Formats: sequence, C-alpha cells, structure tokens
Amino acid sequence: MATRKIPNHPNTNKNNLKGKQNSMATATIPHLPVLVIHHVLQFLPTKHAIRMSSLCKQWAGLWCSVPVLDFEEEEDMPHAKFINFVDRCLEIHEKYEHIDKFRLHMKFCLFADRYKFNKWLAFAVERRVKELDISFSYTHPFLDFALLSPLHNAKSITSLNLENATIENGGEPISLPSLKTLSLTRVRLQVSSVISSLISGCPCIQYLSLTSSSSSDYYVISMQTLLDAKYLTSLNLEFVLITDDSNNDPLIGRLPCLKTVSLTTVNMHYGTFAQLISSSPSLEHLSVSIFFPHYNISPHILPSSSLKSFEVGIFNSDVVQVSGAESLESCTLVLESPRQIKCIRLDGCKNLKHLSIRAPPLPNFTLQLHGCKHLVNVSLDIPKLYFTRISSNVEWRNFYSLAYYLEKFQSFENISLYIDDAEALIFPKNMRKFYDPPLRTVNTLTVFISSPRGAKDSKLRHSLFWLGPKSLSIIYSDL
Repeated sequence: MATRKIPNHPNTNKNNLKGKQNSMATATIPHLPVLVIHHVLQFLPTKHAIRMSSLCKQWAGLWCSVPVLDFEEEEDMPHAKFINFVDRCLEIHEKYEHIDKFRLHMKFCLFADRYKFNKWLAFAVERRVKELDISFSYTHPFLDFALLSPLHNAKSITSLNLENATIENGGEPISLPSLKTLSLTRVRLQVSSVISSLISGCPCIQYLSLTSSSSSDYYVISMQTLLDAKYLTSLNLEFVLITDDSNNDPLIGRLPCLKTVSLTTVNMHYGTFAQLISSSPSLEHLSVSIFFPHYNISPHILPSSSLKSFEVGIFNSDVVQVSGAESLESCTLVLESPRQIKCIRLDGCKNLKHLSIRAPPLPNFTLQLHGCKHLVNVSLDIPKLYFTRISSNVEWRNFYSLAYYLEKFQSFENISLYIDDAEALIFPKNMRKFYDPPLRTVNTLTVFISSPRGAKDSKLRHSLFWLGPKSLSIIYSDL
C-alpha cells in the first residue's frame, strides 16, 4: 500500500494550514534508531502501523518488514473493504519468509470468505508463524471452517487462540511440537474427541484454557489426556466434562509443574478431582466451581503443602474440607444457594491469613478453624444467619490479638471455642475497661478447655462474659 501524502499548495489557505500541521506533526517525532521504530510498530494493529509509517520519511515503509500482522474488523468498516485490506497487506508481505504473530479478529465470515480465510491461514503457517490468534464475533451456524487442516503439522506455532470458530479433525494425526499456549473459547467441535487429540499432539503445552459456550454444550476431555501433559503450569476449564479413563499408575508428580488451576462449572467425579489435586505437588492457586454427579459424601481437598490460595464456588455437597495445606494464605468461599455448603473445615492451615465467605441466608452453617493461628483478615457476608457454629482450637498468648480475632466472628449467633490454656482466656481488667466486647452480638458462646491449669472458674467466667455473649457454657474435657 502506497504511503498517503498530504499536498502543500501555497496559494490555498486550507492546504497551507494542512501543510503546516503536517510539518509540525513530523517535527515532534524524534529521530529514533530503525530498530526502535521497528520494535514500536510490532505493538500496533497493522492499520495503525501503516498510518504511523506515513508520519515521516524515517518511518516510511517500515511496517512492511514488521513480523506482526494484526487485523481487527471495525464495526463501521464495510466487510468487503476489510477483506481487500487484508489481501493487499498479505501480498506485500509475500517476500518475507517469517511471521512472529498473526492476529485476525473478524465480525463474521460469509461463505464466500472461506477460500480467503484458508488462504490467509496457510500464508501464516508457511511463514513459520509463532502466535496465531483467530476470533469471530459472529459465524453463520452452518458454515464450518476446517481450522485444524492447515495446522496439523505447524511445527513453529507456540501459541494458538481460537474464539467462536469451528474446528474439525478428519482423522489425521495432529502434531504441534512447539505449542505452549492453547486457548479455545466457544469453539464448535464437529467431533467431541478433537480436544483430546489436539492436546495429545502438543507435548510441550504449558497453558491450557478451554471455555465452552454453556452447560448444555460441554467440552469433553479425558483425565488421562490431562495427566499426560506433564509440562502444564496453568489449567483453566469452563463448561467442561472430564471423563475418568486414567490408569492406576502412581499419580504423585504426574503434573509436577502445575501451579494454577481454575475449574468453573466443571462436571467430574470426586475421585477424578482428587486425582488431579494429588498429582499436582506444586499447586499454588486453586479455584473450583464443580458439580460432582451422584456424590453422597463430603469432598475433601487433599493435603497440598504448596497451596497458597483456594476459592470455592458452587459445590453440590454439604461439607468442604481443606487439611494439611501448610502454605495456604487465602481462602474464599462463595455460596449460591442455602441448600449447598453447610460446613467448611480448615484444618492445619497454619499460615492462613485471609478468609472470605459470601453466602445468602443459610439455615445451618458451621465454620471450623483448627490450627489457623495467623488469621488476620476475615470477611463474612452471610445475612440472617439462623444457626451458626464457629470452632477454633488456636492457642493465644496475646490478649489483644485474641480479642481482635474473635471480633471478626461477631456476626455469628453461636460460637464454639476450643482452647488448651484456660488462663489465655482471662483477659486483664485494664483491657476490659477500654476495649469493646468483641462478641457483643453473639447469642451463645461455648468454650471447650482441655486443661484449666489452675485458673479459677469465677475469674474465667467474668472474663468470658465480658466478651459479650448472651449465654455462656464452659466445658472442661480432654480433647
């Protein structure tokens, strides 16, 4: 495409003004090394890179050698004009043998565009493209693009992103040996097994994101396919069904690099979920919204010493338990229905600092915190609690820290506190004079003490009543 020039006619005031504006715009652009200009143009859509090339002589024509082709069809641009624009740009780039990135975002594809599209895709693959990003805002429901055909042996591709497209696999083996990032969003599949075939053909895959259109059109992927992706570091699944077809080989360490897992509206058996967690010894961030079909017992998040953050969405079970996660720092629980989770138990999460729970009115809810002695931030958004129970066996030596800790749970009606040292609950009189009772809205406080250690019962009762509960019960027992 030729560079657009603005004429300068001295006898025309309007053109004089344009010429001055063009000169001023050129003068404001500093002289930069060609490599710097070349680098800047790589971050611009091709249309804007062409415009930038027309600002001054130093920039002229440089866009042609940029190894990035980025096309996005604008709403106000006629479709035929956009097709012709892409065609012309690719013709100019024919003499170049290498493309780093090819990005094509279109409003829609007509049947007449099919030949053009496949030609563009082949153009990019032939020039050893590394990043391929294809997206359609709208595609005719009966128009199928065999996207995988030109990609079966694209050995150079490291990143593949497809959105609102249709892919098929004619039975040919898929080999993408360099692919590290794969993202499929609302992609229609002519054969449900194509995803497993695609992932199996990517031995170096590190980032995998699969998002189907809805819960009525789940993607299907086998557990064995996931376990075979041994270099996987990040897994993001939404509206996906994971089938349990894995063998019984030892699972520990099968996914040694996996650090981040996000499962949103994923359908899988609890045993399959347990396999995924136990086979990921480096897992740090886990976000789950899972449906366990025909599941009658409470799911247990298996111990993971590396887990740092945990977020639970929709669970069709009564209890969620996390134990042994010694590195866990943040836990978020979001409930959508009062018929779902009744209890969450955090056991042995000694480094837990942040706890957030959001739920509609619950008829029955229990929060058990055992060994979570470093909790500093608790956010509880549960209106109209009917019956609640908080239990904790944390040992405290700092009275102010204990009072601050208890204050976070004053929105609950019933609290149970497990403690070993009774004297740790006898708050100093001076403190009681100036510190507001931390549990002044609590109805019932039950304290389980394993060893009174000589503490006088009257002093203990006065101290516990100062906390503010309407009713108090002290139980001495060996825990």
